[in-house]
Amino acid sequence: MTIHWCGTGLSSIPGLRRLIEAGHPVTVWNRTVAKAQAEVGDIATDIRPYSLEALTEALQPGDIAISMLPADQHVAIAKACLSKQAHFCSSSYIAPEMRDLDQAFREAGLVSINEVGLDPGIDHLMAHDLVARYRASKAYHNDNVLSFTSYCGGVPKNANAFRYKFSWARRGC
Repeated sequence: MTIHWCGTGLSSIPGLRRLIEAGHPVTVWNRTVAKAQAEVGDIATDIRPYSLEALTEALQPGDIAISMLPADQHVAIAKACLSKQAHFCSSSYIAPEMRDLDQAFREAGLVSINEVGLDPGIDHLMAHDLVARYRASKAYHNDNVLSFTSYCGGVPKNANAFRYKFSWARRGC
């Protein structure tokens, strides 16, 4: 069983590194191989240029495809997983087209998990990983105060490394 991780954007890296460091067989797919190399090349042994065709060809029964790509690409990857008897996971909300695939996944005995993103999901779990890494680092001191602020539901007042463009906010802005 291979985990096919698609996309090495900023929110992908902690979870991806954790899987690789734990010894799981991971194939990393990214549009730009050099970017993936820069992020996980020190620990990943299999980094490939992403294309739906290449991913589909590589999928084997029982594999897992994790899509951290833009939401408009999830359905095509999920369909590829169905055709190859592989499982699927994404961080995005369930689009109607994805919901339409639910019964096919169930009938095939496969798992399709969506909405593992914000509210609170994999992004918050990755924050726990970042805090754990900080606590294990030389910069950590017991007197330091740790806090976590989630900007889910609004655009941050100050620019952040994620550069998110939220589509909604609690004030409807």
